[in-house]
Amino acid sequence: MPFLLEGARQLKTIEVGVAYGKDPHAVVEDAIDQLTEDPNLGLVFFSPKHIEEIESAVGSLPEGCKVIGCSTAGELTPDGYTYGTVIVALISSPYLAVETHRITFEREDPKHAREIGRNLVLGAMEKLRNPGPCLDINFNAMLTSLSEGRPIRALPYFIIELVEGLVPAIDYYMDGINEVVQKYKFLEVYGGAAGDDLRLERTYVLEGRTLCPEGSAVVAFGSTALKIGGALECGFEPVYEDRFPVTKAVPEERRIVEFDGEPAADYYADVVGKPVEELDDSVFMWNPLGWEIFGREIIVREPAFVEDDGSMIFHSRSPAAGALIRLEPTEENMRETARRVTERAMRRADIRDPEEIALVLVFDCAHRDCDAQYDAIREVVGDDVPIVGFKTYGEHGQLESGPVGHFNQTIEVVDR
Repeated sequence: MPFLLEGARQLKTIEVGVAYGKDPHAVVEDAIDQLTEDPNLGLVFFSPKHIEEIESAVGSLPEGCKVIGCSTAGELTPDGYTYGTVIVALISSPYLAVETHRITFEREDPKHAREIGRNLVLGAMEKLRNPGPCLDINFNAMLTSLSEGRPIRALPYFIIELVEGLVPAIDYYMDGINEVVQKYKFLEVYGGAAGDDLRLERTYVLEGRTLCPEGSAVVAFGSTALKIGGALECGFEPVYEDRFPVTKAVPEERRIVEFDGEPAADYYADVVGKPVEELDDSVFMWNPLGWEIFGREIIVREPAFVEDDGSMIFHSRSPAAGALIRLEPTEENMRETARRVTERAMRRADIRDPEEIALVLVFDCAHRDCDAQYDAIREVVGDDVPIVGFKTYGEHGQLESGPVGHFNQTIEVVDR
């Protein structure tokens, strides 16, 4: 998903320094050198190859810079997708106040995970005692919109959230975050699950200058008068004739036991035309399933692996009942989706001219195998706007219909 941040490059209300490469210390120094003022917020995305160096590298950032980051399954840089690198984005603005917060999972059950998500956001909200001039500016902007009969677009708060991609019960953790968002309704959530180059061994998140203990989540909670907007979508073509009626499932285990009364793997293999023994990532990522919600949005449920009993484990929570449909990813529909969500993020931020954009932040699924998405985003925002992001183990954000969740094989774009 793209995340766009209004840069008002012409208004000088924000500075952004972006650098990437294979020397973490040089990358951080390069990003700092691009700024004339100390940064408020730093975002650091790094290949797990750089675990040993990342703490000392970010240690050179100015003291007042709040930092979050995570390991990746690939990085998105101003020049396109890369692997094995570190990318740093530093933001400096008097119209941005940020605090960070970390929390660690202590056990695997869904109730605890929901509490973790809720407490992560509430803890960050509690820390942000001084929002600066942002609230007054946003309040005046809302009054102006009301007086002119225009929609109110300004939201005074935002969240950038990162969680280790292999922690249990991420879906329920996101339910906890969703509870806070639905209660207060004044913030939007952008983020994703950390990766480890598809090794599936250990992922990492970072807060401040320190890598967090295993099983952690971090958040940057901010108040801003800058324009900000995001959108996410999978964009795959639904194949409605290929239906998968769920007749037995264990959602808390992300497990579907039966489709239409048959072992799930047998039914899936028959529909996609592959033997059960050949079902693996190379099949799953090009034949994901879709769950149609609220009659209009489709969210992806991609199989992860087949169990010995013929049940299937998914990368995110399965429905308890109902029917899934097969989805058809193509390079064309992934490229078109990247263009569409970037344009939608601009509309949500009320950004009409790409010259106003200071930064595009992208959370892109590790199983969306389409580098042309970068080209599509570039076509919308132009050649001069820095684009940063990473390949995730799950994308986190808000659907058009409202709920915040943990999604697979989507792209999320945030514009500032």
